[in-house]
Amino acid sequence: MFTGYPALIGLVVLIAVAAMSGCAPVSKSECQTGDWYDIGVRDGARGYGEERFLQNAQACAKHGISADRERWLDGRMQGLQRYCTPHNAFEVGARNESYGGVCRQFDEDSFLRGYSLGRDLAEARATRSRWDSEISEIRDKLDRDDRRRKDDKNDDGDKTKDEDRLTSAERTELGIRLGIALVKRADAQRRCEELEERGREFSAP
Repeated sequence: MFTGYPALIGLVVLIAVAAMSGCAPVSKSECQTGDWYDIGVRDGARGYGEERFLQNAQACAKHGISADRERWLDGRMQGLQRYCTPHNAFEVGARNESYGGVCRQFDEDSFLRGYSLGRDLAEARATRSRWDSEISEIRDKLDRDDRRRKDDKNDDGDKTKDEDRLTSAERTELGIRLGIALVKRADAQRRCEELEERGREFSAP
């Protein structure tokens, strides 16, 4: 049933490593405090892999401070228990965030079900947003043309500057595009609502 997930994991791991590498590791004050268990909990709850410890350790080494890997690993495992839930998976996917394959010690199939559904919702929301932009653009063009037609009349009521106005054919084409966009936007909205409803099965953390 989940034969597509291995390929999905491979893709998102690559994306996740690239994305997470850009996030700032521990600060100098955190290095000095040295609460590596809490740092591990935080990193685990954010879905970081073990490479995150190396980033933290390198950041602290610049200040002449060593890192406690064992404490960090213990804390990260605790954090992963929060991260690797179907509820969080759905939220992570819905935010269009990457998954770095860190939940293999937990119920990863359940995590991936939630994550996949969340990614579907993120895609549906993006589609809805694109149609919103299309609708707004078309309406702006028609509104500008309406204003231009109104402003381009002289005192005798004669129309001027015809070259600046949309032709009847252009207005008709825009009207057709607007109708299609409104239908597509409604379809995307229904899709979002359907996925949000399905996502409620993951509502319990």
